[in-house]
Amino acid sequence: MPRVLAIVALATLITACAETAPRREMIPLRASDFRASEMRQPVVFAQIRFGPGDYSGEERKSMEQELEGALLEELNARALLAKEVRVSVARGDAERDPGPALARARELGADHAVLAELRVSRGPQVFCQGTRKRFQANATRWEQTAEVVRASDGNVRLRVVPGSILPVVDLDADCDNPRDSRRLTTSEAVADAVKRILTRLLAQ
Repeated sequence: MPRVLAIVALATLITACAETAPRREMIPLRASDFRASEMRQPVVFAQIRFGPGDYSGEERKSMEQELEGALLEELNARALLAKEVRVSVARGDAERDPGPALARARELGADHAVLAELRVSRGPQVFCQGTRKRFQANATRWEQTAEVVRASDGNVRLRVVPGSILPVVDLDADCDNPRDSRRLTTSEAVADAVKRILTRLLAQ
């Protein structure tokens, strides 16, 4: 009987923990006491998630390299001394696990782990909506998400959710004369996406 009671008590405790663990969507977008200045020496783990569209193997590799270069350049421009910057390609649709980034942050003595993601999609886009020169063209679109996680306790301090930052599209539409619209290079588009996400993360 004591053994049965112990098992029941353990099961109750596990159930309670599971019920109280916050789901991702329930975590506040910004901790009330968070200040960007707390991020002095983070680790940055960024990934590219490829969505709809056709991408060659060479293009995927190029985007990965462009993202790493843009991150290093923008972090340096903002005098943010990252302990480490890693870039990878997302596998599958599983929710991202912050565990490896946190473990690395603690190993290196970093104060936070920044988990950023660029979601890439390619296909027809509508430009100049609400104008007489509305037109459609194929374009590549980059959307940004991110989380800032404190290394000491694993608490999420800041979340940038999908759709909260204006996405980057590789076509700079000219709504007066659509034929004069300019196609951005991959390097320009990725650099712009990185600049936007870091601007949001470092805003006081």
